[in-house]
Amino acid sequence: MTAAPGATPGRDTGGSMPERPTSRERATPASGARGAADRVRLSHAQTRTTMRVALAFIVAAALAGAAGTARWLPLHLFLAGAMMLAISGVSLMLTVTWSAAPAPPDRWATAQRTLLAAGAAGVAVGRHAELGDAVVGVAAVAYLGGLALLAGLLAVTARRGVERRFDPAVAAYLTALAFGTVGVGLGAWMAVVTQSVWMRPAHVTINVLGLVGLVAGGTLPYFASTVGRSKMAPHASRRRLFVSVVGQATTLVVAVVALAADAPVLAGIAFGGYALGILAVLESLPRPTRRQLQWAGPRVLALWAGGLWWAVAVAATALDAAADRVVLGDRWLVVLVVAGYAQILWGSLAYLLPMLRGGGHQRLSEGFASTRSWLGLGAANVAGLSAATDQPVAVTATVVAVWVLDSAWRAARVGTARADRPGEAPAPR
Repeated sequence: MTAAPGATPGRDTGGSMPERPTSRERATPASGARGAADRVRLSHAQTRTTMRVALAFIVAAALAGAAGTARWLPLHLFLAGAMMLAISGVSLMLTVTWSAAPAPPDRWATAQRTLLAAGAAGVAVGRHAELGDAVVGVAAVAYLGGLALLAGLLAVTARRGVERRFDPAVAAYLTALAFGTVGVGLGAWMAVVTQSVWMRPAHVTINVLGLVGLVAGGTLPYFASTVGRSKMAPHASRRRLFVSVVGQATTLVVAVVALAADAPVLAGIAFGGYALGILAVLESLPRPTRRQLQWAGPRVLALWAGGLWWAVAVAATALDAAADRVVLGDRWLVVLVVAGYAQILWGSLAYLLPMLRGGGHQRLSEGFASTRSWLGLGAANVAGLSAATDQPVAVTATVVAVWVLDSAWRAARVGTARADRPGEAPAPR
């Protein structure tokens, strides 16, 4: 995301970037302004609702981890629930903003959110409580429906847009959802029918690096510029970003095929290629200046640090795969999820929550100050270091608990309801 020439960065206009008017809007400024305001307002309202559900899944994941349940349950609640709901809400909002497109109808956004949340919760409850294959199967079908509907909404929204600069991000989202459909289907097959040795690593790889990873890689070059209130990196061209998406998707396909074919060396090479793709994504991010660091601080550094931990975890996985060891086993999966993806999500929410609340420049500044946490940034990276160096689980859990409590307090201060601007009539929340 980048600011248009002459625009004021960080303005409460839509959360991503001030938009250049189309020729139609310039010809009819009043109606054009109303149209832009309406689509941004509707998109923000949909995203606020989705973020509330995502935050509920984060709380559920934290409680499941604190209760000492099997590790898959908090990971499932966080990745399939919180992370994917955040992705679904934010990807739609960013596509509306970046493409200057109308927001999807409320009923479709609600249906997509409901299918995804119900599916993630149903699989978690069905498997944890051993309610039977039928419950898990129905929940998995609902989840797949949510992914398919999200893909349809993204494609339609992008097609109705007038801006094409951000097509690489939308392409990354659609590619990720295609991977996710395969990964979730494979997981459902394992849970309900049968499983082979290669299925578990393939399922985890497809979902964690395909569904979540490609979305992160497609978003970061744009989103980092918004979080830091800067222009995009000059070398982050559309062509280069498209190549990055294709490269990561290709290495991921090769890795999964190699796992299924029991070809460890090829799998290691493919994972190594994916890790290089992560570094290429980070190289496409704008370099924050001292002034931007003073303003954004932990928010923008979390995107960089999370990306680096993501690359480290995948590089370590490449070595494990080449040596025919467990792929994305406990240690590196925890590092990837906690220090990588969770930290990127944390930095994103530290920007998005105040922006979605709005309320004018003063309220925005107050919100950004509330979410500017050096303690949270430090805790995220200490937790990653603890997990990477195989410290006792209690050490990592304690640091994560500090991080979660600090983040919860700050998120509660900002809230998830829309704030009215001074002198503005109250609007529906």
